[in-house]
Amino acid sequence: MAKKCIICAKPFTPKFKTTERYCSNLDCKIKYAMQVASKQKLLKEKKVKQDWNKEKLQIKEKLKTLSEWKNDLQREINAIIREIDKGHGCIATKSHQGQQHAGHYISVGSNETLRFHLENIWLQSMHSNSWKGGDTIRYQDGIVDLYGIEYLNHLNSLKSIETIKLSIGDIKEKIPIARGILKWIKLQSRKFTTQERVILRKKFNQEIGIYK
Repeated sequence: MAKKCIICAKPFTPKFKTTERYCSNLDCKIKYAMQVASKQKLLKEKKVKQDWNKEKLQIKEKLKTLSEWKNDLQREINAIIREIDKGHGCIATKSHQGQQHAGHYISVGSNETLRFHLENIWLQSMHSNSWKGGDTIRYQDGIVDLYGIEYLNHLNSLKSIETIKLSIGDIKEKIPIARGILKWIKLQSRKFTTQERVILRKKFNQEIGIYK
């Protein structure tokens, strides 16, 4: 059965194997061999690059400090907050404008233990969170407007949570859990109600397992 040569495109009949891809012309044989060799070289180089990138990632992770691992987990936590609160305005200003942050009510600087507590973090505009230094008074007013003074008292009571010191190993265990939660929230693809925003925070706090 005639086939087309992959090099010169002329028809030819395979002599030995039906899988032959080039005709008997010597130039075609040489060019095909060169193409195969080039492809094999590229594949080998690609594998070497992939192996090196994998090794670099492993080295980088081994050299990561506790602070860097905390930042990695914080990014996942912040992404969860932005998804839970998507469609709602800034907790302090009610604004939907501009870049939206995940702003801590009780700052990380004043209480490191609460940095990952989902009830301590709410959607907040960059202006309110950064330029206004946390915008504490309006942040409190926003919580009261949505949930009442009792819930604000509950948030203030979080300060009494016993100090928690997470190891690198602890944080590495929490990151994939947080990523799984984030994936689940995105799959819901909807705006959560005011009450659901608290319910989900409590639920995911338990699933992540930092705060018992």
